[in-house]
Amino acid sequence: MDEGIKFYPNEEYNRKRRTKYFVLFAVMVTLFVLMDVWFVSAKYYFGLALNAFVVLFIFLTPKTLKETPVKRIPVVEIFPDKVTVMNKTINRAGITSVAAIVYLGKVGNIVENRQFLEKCASERPPEKMMGSLEISYVKNGKKTSEFAVCENIVEALMIFVKEGKAAYRLGYSLGKDYRRSVYNLKEYANERPASAASAKSKTKQLI
Repeated sequence: MDEGIKFYPNEEYNRKRRTKYFVLFAVMVTLFVLMDVWFVSAKYYFGLALNAFVVLFIFLTPKTLKETPVKRIPVVEIFPDKVTVMNKTINRAGITSVAAIVYLGKVGNIVENRQFLEKCASERPPEKMMGSLEISYVKNGKKTSEFAVCENIVEALMIFVKEGKAAYRLGYSLGKDYRRSVYNLKEYANERPASAASAKSKTKQLI
């Protein structure tokens, strides 16, 4: 079988996400232990039911680890007839839309960050950036989607833009703000030189 075009996770970003998750988990467990001591001393045993949140966190841990890989393994792989996203296979003929979001880093205060966001959304898409890719498709008559965070997110989107068989969208995220790209992506995909992918972007990136 021919190898597809592979897109990899950013290990540094995923390690930070995992760290935040486990720190939050540790803080929550500490708080609930203290609450449990108070519930027992006050003989308010119904309050122990709140421990279900801890159980939920434990239940979600495998999913969180799977979605934030810290090894250099492809999370998205694009073949001529199919796409794999987080080990789930999608028939390319069933893909209806592809949306990419570039994760931007802060450059200053709120006003400066928003100006930077607007500037990025109006300009030529940057290369070598990390972000999220969401692929929507129809399977067995039902519409669903798969999601992954990976490097070279614009390059991944351009494969589908150039093909022109699915709707596409590019956006930029900075903190809680989001702007959709107003740049002509179809024109960009057609004019983009083969050497462009090797050029390192100077755009401020979130890590």
